[in-house]
Amino acid sequence: MKSANQMKRYRMWAVLLALFAMASATGCNYRGNKSGIHWFLDMHDGLFVEAQEEDYTTLGDVKGAAWERGMDEHDAFGGPGSGIRVPPQGSVPRGQNPYPYAAGDFEGARALENPLPNTAAILERGQNRYNTYCAPCHGFTGMGDGAVTPRFDNIPAVVSPTIEGWSDGEIFHIITAGRARMKPYAAAIPVNDRWTIVRYVRLLQAHHRQQPGGAPAAGNNN
Repeated sequence: MKSANQMKRYRMWAVLLALFAMASATGCNYRGNKSGIHWFLDMHDGLFVEAQEEDYTTLGDVKGAAWERGMDEHDAFGGPGSGIRVPPQGSVPRGQNPYPYAAGDFEGARALENPLPNTAAILERGQNRYNTYCAPCHGFTGMGDGAVTPRFDNIPAVVSPTIEGWSDGEIFHIITAGRARMKPYAAAIPVNDRWTIVRYVRLLQAHHRQQPGGAPAAGNNN
C-alpha cells in the first residue's frame, strides 16, 4: 500500500495540475477580440517604438539651431519624447519627387503652374482640405480669423489683395515649405491636395471680391 505521504504528494500534484489546466483554459479565447491571458510578454511587448508611442530615448532632445532635414531639405523636428523619425536627408520615398525649391526660394516657385482643372470635384476636395488644415488659422472664409486667433494675432487673410496677387506657385510653395510662424505642410498634405487648396483659395478670393465676409459652398465642410 502507498504511504500517507505519497498520497499527499499525489493529491498535491493533482491539485497543481488542475489549477494549471484551469489557468491555461482561461488564457485561451476562441471567440471575440480579446486575446486572453498573456503568460510570456516577450513578443507581446516589443522593444520597438510604435506609432504615436512616446520614445524615452528622445526625451532629452531640444529644438536647437541644428534641425534635421528630410526629403525636401526642409527643417523637421519630432520633438522631445517623439517616436517620429525624420527620414535621412536626401532620401526619396517611392513614387515621390523631391521638392526642388528651398523655403526662401519664392522666385523659383513663382513659375509653378497648377496642374489641376478648375472643376467642382477639385473645388470640393480643396474646400475639404482647406477646412481641415488652413481654416484653424486663416478662417473658413479666408479672413485670417480662425479658431487660433485669440492666441495668435496678425494671421494673414488669404483673400487679401496681397495674397491674391501671388501666383499659384507662390501659394503652393508656402503650403509646402512654410513661412514665418507657418510650418511646412509637405509631410501632411499630398501634392495634389495642395493644388486643390490653391484652387479653393482662388475661389474664396473671387467670392470675397463679390460678397465680402462670405464663403461659397463648394462641397461638404466635413
